[in-house]
Amino acid sequence: MGNRPLFIRDGAGRSEGRAERSAARAPGTPVTATPQLFFFIILSFFLILSSSALAKDSRYDVYDKLKDPDRIWVLDCSAIHNVGNLHMNVTNWGCFGSYPNSNQPTAECPSAQWPANSGIEHLWIAGLWVGARKAGIPVVSTAAFDREFRPPGNEDPMARIYESFEGIFGGARLPAPPDDDNDDLVDEDWRNGVDDDGDGAIDEDFAAISQQMFTCWYTDDHPQSVVVNPEHTPLHLFVRQESYQWEDEQFYDFVGVEYRILNYGRDIVEDIYIGFFADGDVGLRTDDEYAQDDCTGLWQGFRCAQRGDVQIPVYISVAYFYDCDGDNGMSPGYFGILFLGHDIDPLGDDAPITVGITSYQNFSGDLPFENGGDPNDDYQRYDLMSRTNFDRNAEVPRDYRMLMSTGPFRELLPDSQMVLQVAFVCGLGLEGMLDAAASAAMVFEGNWFNVDGNPLTGIDGRETPVYGPVSEIDPDSCDSDFSLESAARGEIIWVNADCSKERELFLNRSLCGMTDMTPEDFMTGTYGRETNVKWLVGTAPPPPAMRILPGDQKITIIWDNFSESTPDPSTLQYDFEGFRIWRADGWYRPTGTSVQTGPARHLWQLLDERDIINGIGADRAYKMPFSQGGWEYEPLIGLENREEILAYFEENLIYSSLDTVPCPPGLTRYDCDTLEALAKYNLGYEGGTQYYKFIDNEVHNGMHYFYSITAFDHVITAGVPVRLGKFGEPASNFQYVTALSDAQEAEEYHEKEVYVVPNPATTGSMAPWQLEPNMSDPTGIKVEFRNLPACRSTVRIFTLAGDLVHVMYHDGGEGRGTLAWDLVSRNSQDVTSGVYLFTVHPDDGEFPNSTGKFVVIR
Repeated sequence: MGNRPLFIRDGAGRSEGRAERSAARAPGTPVTATPQLFFFIILSFFLILSSSALAKDSRYDVYDKLKDPDRIWVLDCSAIHNVGNLHMNVTNWGCFGSYPNSNQPTAECPSAQWPANSGIEHLWIAGLWVGARKAGIPVVSTAAFDREFRPPGNEDPMARIYESFEGIFGGARLPAPPDDDNDDLVDEDWRNGVDDDGDGAIDEDFAAISQQMFTCWYTDDHPQSVVVNPEHTPLHLFVRQESYQWEDEQFYDFVGVEYRILNYGRDIVEDIYIGFFADGDVGLRTDDEYAQDDCTGLWQGFRCAQRGDVQIPVYISVAYFYDCDGDNGMSPGYFGILFLGHDIDPLGDDAPITVGITSYQNFSGDLPFENGGDPNDDYQRYDLMSRTNFDRNAEVPRDYRMLMSTGPFRELLPDSQMVLQVAFVCGLGLEGMLDAAASAAMVFEGNWFNVDGNPLTGIDGRETPVYGPVSEIDPDSCDSDFSLESAARGEIIWVNADCSKERELFLNRSLCGMTDMTPEDFMTGTYGRETNVKWLVGTAPPPPAMRILPGDQKITIIWDNFSESTPDPSTLQYDFEGFRIWRADGWYRPTGTSVQTGPARHLWQLLDERDIINGIGADRAYKMPFSQGGWEYEPLIGLENREEILAYFEENLIYSSLDTVPCPPGLTRYDCDTLEALAKYNLGYEGGTQYYKFIDNEVHNGMHYFYSITAFDHVITAGVPVRLGKFGEPASNFQYVTALSDAQEAEEYHEKEVYVVPNPATTGSMAPWQLEPNMSDPTGIKVEFRNLPACRSTVRIFTLAGDLVHVMYHDGGEGRGTLAWDLVSRNSQDVTSGVYLFTVHPDDGEFPNSTGKFVVIR
């Protein structure tokens, strides 16, 4: 979760103290393209609309589906699940994946890359399908290949993709008190940048799930959907999509997804099926033909999942793809889509009785639909979704697509919704993928709690309420007491809806070595626990907010105490033990990766680790002032009036604790946010924050580095820490940085000390910091101008004959004296070998102009 600024102040004047992936974006702010990138994307539409093909296959005219500029498409790789080992691109039109090796603007994003940052992809695109009968006519709304689901348009400027995480402000959920704003409503203001409950606050009461959560929404009825897809008949669906990822090694090989599908039209839709269409392509991105030798299949059965210190059986139903020959060991992963949950009806009248898929079908080649090819219209799509059919595993190497679906659901009334939960899973071979699927199923099942406080609900295995009027139903078909009960309108019968599932788990207990367990051990709805909280698992403490300050041959890291002050989401215990500091170098931006996705896991190295002095772990104290060898941050060191300024903040807060302290002259907004939060911490006020500091002096200017601060916890028994527990992973909280030369101040400025590195610039001399080229950096190489003045400057580069080659602008006002150039001219051409001259013209008259020269040898 890289590039998270340390302190972001919202409109209410509070400090979030937690940040996220993009350096210009606070948690909960939308993931979106920059204006420049969006302009480029729109321009690209007009340049390529004449093309009817992607690089992969001429059948998929995806750009025609994107030529709608008033829709807010998130296309810039800013919504990537990257805290785990499976990196996936999230879209806001119902798809996951990025169309690798195509002419799509998302093509360079990781699609379903596993292991993380390996360049090995497992998915071209996958998307949601919803089929139903509308006035008796089959209608199917799709996200792939046809983009009939579309994001909200420019009339709703907040409609983007939002990122959050467990522990974020406003994101409490069970088993913690879930009513964040104390209005007797729970999760009524979901993460969408809108004041849903009309109380004047935005996103202040929602359920934050996992260590990285993305939220977006889209509809199937925008007029442009019909313009682009003339055969499309909208169902008038509003889909709210959430996706989740965890950092823990046991859980980092899957991404969970939950869809809430709302009928916001006026008509009843009937005989509904929901499903997933996927085009899985497994192989190295660098291989143009890697999509042609895949296989696909379906696996259903019981598998063991680790839960605490024991293994438990879970049922999984997963359709998967893999490279048939493994690319000689280069592509050993299996990628699957796992159905986890959907609406059920214990009586079987309105929905399936149990969770599961009812159809799995695969397709390949260019065959017509009648001969096993892809469906081409809604009649064919609905026919496939509604079939009770399971194709044989396809083991002949080809480029496969597959469809899995479930249903029927009798009807979806206006203003009612249905839910679908799935997971994308990946692992080493079939066994590794099944292990990941079992972990996903276990996390999805979550835990049961007594929320209503009634000891008579959720007992004897009866966990599901059936609302009257209903007559003569057996509340528990698994017990020996066959009795029928009825309920009038307004009455409730609690039933054992998952009876068959409990029985199957008990019968398969020996698979996991649980032979001494009884049927009661597998029951839900016991001891008054009537509420199931999904997607719940104990985790390491969340990583802190972090700020990276590059310097000359050094990197300074400052972070907050968020990890210390956040309880475990499952146990609600405050079990923090210590911090770890990580650095990764040697990164060269492999194909399909970026500074947003981060380095491969093997590149991370532990720089330091400290913890609480409690007889657990290393017992290396961090709670000492930095000047005394600890990590506690000491602000304004070296400033003469330091104590006066610190006292100023505390005195203002004592006088008016709810108002923002005015920022004194000479301090930045960052400085004042930090000082105010520290003052609140020292005074014991709400919103107070402690900060820590670490300096890495073992770095080289211009080189590429990633830093991460993670936390770890301890296990508590009878209220006492007894041993180390879970450890956070560096992929959950990283930032990219390069060390930079300091800018020269006016009083010490020497124009002759402005120079270019390396000089001469050769293939060998630039190799240590060379990166793989991509769309935004087509060369991957650079030279650096160093020791530039501490002001705004214009740098011009000339040939020896005096021809202008390039013009760049630099702002050294914040003390950074380095400017990089990729050796591409102002005419977008690679410069040739030769001697080049440069001039530096400072805007501030206190600095003289500088000149110099350097050599490029190609």
